[in-house]
Amino acid sequence: MVVMVLIGIITSFAVLSVGGGPRDRLAEEGRRLAALLELHQQEAILRSEVRGVLFTRSGYALLSQNDKGEWRTPAAEALLTRRELPDDLTLSLWVENRPVDLRVADRPQVWLLNSGEATEFVAVFGLADAQGPNTPLYRVTGDALGRSTVSEVNP
Repeated sequence: MVVMVLIGIITSFAVLSVGGGPRDRLAEEGRRLAALLELHQQEAILRSEVRGVLFTRSGYALLSQNDKGEWRTPAAEALLTRRELPDDLTLSLWVENRPVDLRVADRPQVWLLNSGEATEFVAVFGLADAQGPNTPLYRVTGDALGRSTVSEVNP
């Protein structure tokens, strides 16, 4: 299990170092989120704790729940817990097939349980100034078994 966590951390750093044009940047953000979710899902299982993802209009944060039910940033992984999106990228979220208002986010919308299960969700990354049918969008989908997939949204 420790080897799996180390592989997850190395993969996360590799994903974080990729760059490119607008489509590449959207794909990078999707891969980054999927990699962080996988890492924190493994950590939740290994440490037998509940983790959550708090999505906001400007990014997301990965949190852990303490014994009192309070959400906090995991101390050991402070570098890999919070992501502020660049101003030219947007984020939309659907949880269990319902849109989520990210303006009023006060607690995690997606839970990563210590059993390996997770909340079903779809996060969509887009460009803030792009509109129309050919606008590039990337989707990160999470299922109830804690698996994440990244794909381009085709019109």
